[in-house]
Amino acid sequence: MCNKVVAGLAVWGMITALSLTAQARTGAEATEAPQWKVRAELSYTSSSGNTDSETLAGKLALKREEIRNRYYFNGSVFRTENDNDETANKWGTEGRYERVIHERLFGFGDAYYIRDKFSGYRYRYGFGPGVGYDIVSTDAQSLKSRISLIYSYDRYSEGTEKSNDYLAGKVDINYEWHIMEHLIFREDAYYHVSFDDSDVYFLNSETALEVKINDAVSLGLSYIIAYQNKPPSPEIDDTDRIFLTSLIIDF
Repeated sequence: MCNKVVAGLAVWGMITALSLTAQARTGAEATEAPQWKVRAELSYTSSSGNTDSETLAGKLALKREEIRNRYYFNGSVFRTENDNDETANKWGTEGRYERVIHERLFGFGDAYYIRDKFSGYRYRYGFGPGVGYDIVSTDAQSLKSRISLIYSYDRYSEGTEKSNDYLAGKVDINYEWHIMEHLIFREDAYYHVSFDDSDVYFLNSETALEVKINDAVSLGLSYIIAYQNKPPSPEIDDTDRIFLTSLIIDF
């Protein structure tokens, strides 16, 4: 296990090193270096009385988009407690480096790590290369698709098996539509399937609507569906649904 984790970190380190090298080579292409953009989202609800419940969700996203190189780092956490009993605890991180090959075509390296014990996993991680295409890229709308080859490792917290490692294919779609000046619609979805067992696959969709208050602050509504076709244990539901209202800050 340790060797696999070390190998994963080593691969991601190589991807990062290559991205920094590419950045140095293409630094002269832009007269002014783009800055990192940061987005923070926070959602919190609490109720008391006959039932005491508390829900906390948060996201942090960083990105830097240059002429040839693009960098993305995302983190998220979701936790729910009912009558002092924890009923949900999920958090994850993802990093991706993209390199423009020709106009709208790009290659990338991707890596992720997820902990979600209530869905039957102590942790999941994966990494691998892929290619993508900017299908639509205008001021009003953008649509990006990616397909990748992922080495995946799942460590179970439920069921008879301890773990599973496999080669998987992953397809991602990212869509953004500026409906009005202060109204934005977003859809992010992916399909992740094992090549060893086609019954092992994951579907995830996040649909969001944002209303901008000013350049830095927005209010958001989002609906997340996370589906796993083959849970580690029959007692685990195959679908998680989350509805969130969030405060969003861009800086």
